[in-house]
Amino acid sequence: MKIAILTCNKCPNLAPRDEHLPALFAQRNVALDIVVWNKPDVDWKAYDGLLFRSVWDYHLLPTEFNNWLDELEQLGIKTLNPIETIKQNQHKFYLKQLQQQGIETIPTVYIEKTNNLDLSSLETQHKWPRAIIKPAVSASSYKTTLFNSTDWAKVENEYRELAKHRELLLQPFMPEIIEAGEISMVFFNKQYSHAVKKQVRPGDFRIQAEFGGVHQIFNPEEEVIQAAENIIALINGPLLYARVDGLLQNGRFILMELEMLEPDLFFDAHPDASKRYVNAALQLFAAG
Repeated sequence: MKIAILTCNKCPNLAPRDEHLPALFAQRNVALDIVVWNKPDVDWKAYDGLLFRSVWDYHLLPTEFNNWLDELEQLGIKTLNPIETIKQNQHKFYLKQLQQQGIETIPTVYIEKTNNLDLSSLETQHKWPRAIIKPAVSASSYKTTLFNSTDWAKVENEYRELAKHRELLLQPFMPEIIEAGEISMVFFNKQYSHAVKKQVRPGDFRIQAEFGGVHQIFNPEEEVIQAAENIIALINGPLLYARVDGLLQNGRFILMELEMLEPDLFFDAHPDASKRYVNAALQLFAAG
């Protein structure tokens, strides 16, 4: 069996926490090639399947990325996660659908592409002391801004051009992110595996490691895991991996994002995490 694990031009090699994966697949007699997703002239049909991992520039090349997904779909290439899931998950408006299905999420205003961005009307509706604005197709806090209630006009001016080409999300800033941290629960083949708690660097609001964020092993209460399981249960079709990100507010789990495209899976947080990932991948590829 021959599989390609997908990376990007910015980071063509596997991320440090993923570097051991080829050896684990080799133990199962599976050859694993590391391939940049948009590398020219790749014969994708030479692979029995593709694994999405660190395709961290998809949000910068949305048209090229979606055209490539269409190509894979036409070729009938098996991917994990499935292409349908990847297409939906890359656009954060999926949160609206989950909310409609009864999942508690951060209050969100979904802004369609517009030539006349008008945040002033939203300011009168939402008396948030601090807010976050970001593109709906985004990764690693790309063009994500935290602003105070006095800066709505300034932000409107800064995002006016971007709004012509991309949908936006507007949310209240949740102080729990700084006070208690963000919880990430990892699932393989729709089964809970492990969790971490991520905390920001003092003075920042972004949780990612490139901005100084750190993580530690976390053991959620059973009701928190159950809340994540309820979210995973809403996803149709096979699911190799998913990361349920959220926070606790008065004991309730509030969903921030459901990552099913290229999340860090924190393999270092559980001794069996990598084996669970490999086992799930081979089971799902074998299922056809």
